[in-house]
Amino acid sequence: MNLVIIGASGLAREVFDLAHICYGSNPKFIVKGFLSDGPSQIESMGYPKVLNTVAGYDVAEGDVFFCAIGNVKDRKKTVEIILAKGGKFINLIHPSSIISPSAKIGIGVAIKAFCSVASDVFISDFTYIQSSVIIGHDVKIGQFCQLNSFSFFAGNCNINNLCTINAGAKLVQKTVVEEEAIVGMGSVVLTRVKKGTTVFGIPAKRLL
Repeated sequence: MNLVIIGASGLAREVFDLAHICYGSNPKFIVKGFLSDGPSQIESMGYPKVLNTVAGYDVAEGDVFFCAIGNVKDRKKTVEIILAKGGKFINLIHPSSIISPSAKIGIGVAIKAFCSVASDVFISDFTYIQSSVIIGHDVKIGQFCQLNSFSFFAGNCNINNLCTINAGAKLVQKTVVEEEAIVGMGSVVLTRVKKGTTVFGIPAKRLL
């Protein structure tokens, strides 16, 4: 299994480490390298090389992919390029996280250390969950979301596609976050966040 990491920034270095925690005991596993559309110093830091741009890379036999781009819209664009080339994506789930057997998880998902995913949660494709996130029962997380560390989702929350929930945010039961919305760091969401808006504060109020 030759892992190609899309992106070559700080998040890509995190994914490099997570991948070795998840698959490093497999003698057939290697990180083949990174894809980057911009300049990167990752090779000079002791990591594998940048192989090509995303559009310029030709998928090879044995390749698998993971997207390490934090901006959710850019993540979607790059993933779609690789999917169109026939690329296959893997999940990276840290062994310290507790995942209910009834939870359903899509493809291209990262769940980092010390997360808790409760019963009947649904996590859609290409969502990245940072460390110490708690997700209560029956929560639904859409595609291409970013859930940052120490965020909390009470039961029956519904997070739509392309949402970013920043560190320490708390969402009460049955909260709805509509597509492309952003919840600011440390905010408390009581009801609904409308599509494409940014909210911040306790309780969370619209900024943009």
